[in-house]
Amino acid sequence: MRNIKIGLLLWLCLSFLAGCQAVKETTAETSEESIVIGFSQSGTESSWRKRHTESIRTELEKEGYEVLYRNGYMNQERQIQDIRSFIVYQVDAIVFTPIQENNWEPILEEAAQAGIPVFVVDRHVNVSDPSLFLTHIGPSFKAEGNRAGLYVSNYYKEHQNETINVLELTGLDATSPTYLRSEGFRETIKRDYAHNNVTIQVKDELNGDFIRRKGKEVIEQYIAEGKMEQIDVLFSHNDEMTLGALEALEKTDIEPGKDLVIVSIDAQKEMIDKLKQGIVNCVVECNPDAGVFVKNAISRYLARGADAIPREIYVHETVFSSDMDFDQIPPRNY
Repeated sequence: MRNIKIGLLLWLCLSFLAGCQAVKETTAETSEESIVIGFSQSGTESSWRKRHTESIRTELEKEGYEVLYRNGYMNQERQIQDIRSFIVYQVDAIVFTPIQENNWEPILEEAAQAGIPVFVVDRHVNVSDPSLFLTHIGPSFKAEGNRAGLYVSNYYKEHQNETINVLELTGLDATSPTYLRSEGFRETIKRDYAHNNVTIQVKDELNGDFIRRKGKEVIEQYIAEGKMEQIDVLFSHNDEMTLGALEALEKTDIEPGKDLVIVSIDAQKEMIDKLKQGIVNCVVECNPDAGVFVKNAISRYLARGADAIPREIYVHETVFSSDMDFDQIPPRNY
């Protein structure tokens, strides 16, 4: 009987150890299968940016990826340190939205040396070696400027022998949305007004850094200098600055949407509401829902390698204007 008890005890111990080993192996296997994505966002300066962040995080997590998220708070050095922390952690891929174009090369070289692919989202980066990032995923900023310019050209197509003055409210310096939106807009009005006997010109340019408060401040100063009365069109590079400009215009006799044609870029809910009220004439969409494009690019890379990923992946976008059926505008979630 004593031998039977000893045998039974030995069997139980062996079974327990085997179970522990099985759990360990299963845990190790699960850990190996877990894909970790480091995501560095530039900030939370607008409803658009918050929606952009939510879209990317949601789609990556739906795919089962673990997301290490960091907010750069509009500080490039902070973003660089966040990306370096991803490299130390040895994530499987890095997704980041650059605040500005320049000075990313050293940290991207560190990622390349670690063998970590980098997916640049939204704004572009300027590097001498394009292989330092796998792909750029985001809007065509120049096409957004083209669409804004086309609306203005069409708005004045029945006018003859007139000069239309545009005030351009630009975004943050050294960023691709700023110079590409401006380039696209100016390219289009220059091409189109030649056919209409109308001169559409950018009379002045103010910088608002993509921020509502600064947009309001620079327009208030422009009004105080007595220059706003000369302007026919306000072309603003984003909704936040446009909303600031509208606040400044409330103190004048200028009626937005009638005395002053207003074209904005982003299509946040608040701006679409202004469009429906006739306060704004045209809103060019900059689509923040990049998450599905980011998720698909990463999944394709993991399944088929770098050769399966194009260098540019554009998100689809449209234009909303005062002469359309507002019921056709999809709900804005930002």
